[in-house]
Amino acid sequence: MNTTHTRTRSRRGRTLAREAVRDQRREALLVLLGRADRGALTGADARQLRDLAAAEVAECDAFRRSAGGQQAAALKLRHRVEAAEQAMREIEAERDQYAAEAEALRAAAGQGDR
Repeated sequence: MNTTHTRTRSRRGRTLAREAVRDQRREALLVLLGRADRGALTGADARQLRDLAAAEVAECDAFRRSAGGQQAAALKLRHRVEAAEQAMREIEAERDQYAAEAEALRAAAGQGDR
């Protein structure tokens, strides 16, 4: 029995598969653009060029949306960290105030014992 999994089941495998498709698409684009430069583009080539360009645009748009979402998430986390740090500063200041009050009470209690 074969218990090995295909590479595309892992995240890295899916990434490699997407990169391979992207590389093939870009190679085909370069070939078609070269034909267009030479004036040797057929009707089928023109349709393929349009399809490949549309796929590139769609992938770029998806990447931009993803990047925008990641930036928003990073900003939200940064705000949470800043709020946590501010809360820590406030708690530390409060702790120092209570420590000073406790020391003053100890000193006053020590003077009362005399």
